[in-house]
Amino acid sequence: MQRRRLRELIAGAPPDPTRVFFTSLWFKGHNNPRYAELVPRLARLDGYLVTVSDRRVPRGLQYRAFRWSRGVRNPALFALANRRYRTMFTADNEQLAHFAGRAVSDVDDPTFSSREVALMRRPTLAAYVVTAERAGRRFQSLGVDKPYHVIPQGVSLSSLRDDLVAAAVARRRSGELVVGWMSAHLLATEDRGGDSSLYNVEHLLELWDEIHARLPQSRLWLVGGASERISTRVAGRDDILLFGRLPREEALATTSVFDLALYPRTEDKGIQAAKVAEFIGLGVPTVSYDYEVTENLRETGAGVLVGTPREFVEAVVRLALDEPARAELAAAAKRAGAELDWDVLARRYEELLDLYLPRRSG
Repeated sequence: MQRRRLRELIAGAPPDPTRVFFTSLWFKGHNNPRYAELVPRLARLDGYLVTVSDRRVPRGLQYRAFRWSRGVRNPALFALANRRYRTMFTADNEQLAHFAGRAVSDVDDPTFSSREVALMRRPTLAAYVVTAERAGRRFQSLGVDKPYHVIPQGVSLSSLRDDLVAAAVARRRSGELVVGWMSAHLLATEDRGGDSSLYNVEHLLELWDEIHARLPQSRLWLVGGASERISTRVAGRDDILLFGRLPREEALATTSVFDLALYPRTEDKGIQAAKVAEFIGLGVPTVSYDYEVTENLRETGAGVLVGTPREFVEAVVRLALDEPARAELAAAAKRAGAELDWDVLARRYEELLDLYLPRRSG
């Protein structure tokens, strides 16, 4: 992707006809991992990005302002884009209402609402991409007759740096079994946003109390920004290590050192869990509840799926004590992970853009 200034839509030389329009809100420092990794790798994109603060309060205000203003902003912005671009790649189906040319949409978090279906049935949408086959089938059942392709969630293996991995290994204690979890935020129920199963770690900590009681040689590594409540709750505990929010490369390097990853979300929400794809890509065996969003663990043989908290604890304890079983899961994860590298997935994506948004010049 080539970054463009918004004023270039108003004045200046017209873009090459092979260029593809892209515009999005961009979260500095912690954008959606899918787009943070994918979009910069798509060479044909001209990106008109609205970057917001990496500080939580200003970021929230900017996000709300962006959402509230789109009824006025989108018609004006796309009136300019339609004069200069024939094709568009979008991660926001609302943009399909305003762009006059051919488009490809990445539907990473579908709602399957009547509004979304109506937008995707517009003749300008050439094709769309989902992260799992079942999402495409669901859209078909709702009357979206456009071709779809599956590009799963991935992991940036090229971001793994030997020096950062070595630094993470150095944090291990002798004989320690590392059990881990990674998330942008680590929240309690009372925290703002703590009602989200993506970020609430109270159930994880309850599971961990049982796990550690049976595996005293283990330690829980938590990668992500812990709230004050969570930090206070685990303060002074020798069996839990808080890393805080790490730069992306350092977070991946630290996660790659896990002996076991946990995915203890308490609800089946979404289409495919990006974190699970990262665990698979990094070759880390994973224990998770048995959800549709974690079905790639079953498909790849990279983890163990369970139905209850008791089964969750038992699975972790069993794998912790069975190194050959862990090694088998890790090997399956590594085999599957090679195909989840964002470099590989981006090449597949560029082929789709060339197929549906042909490189016509002149």
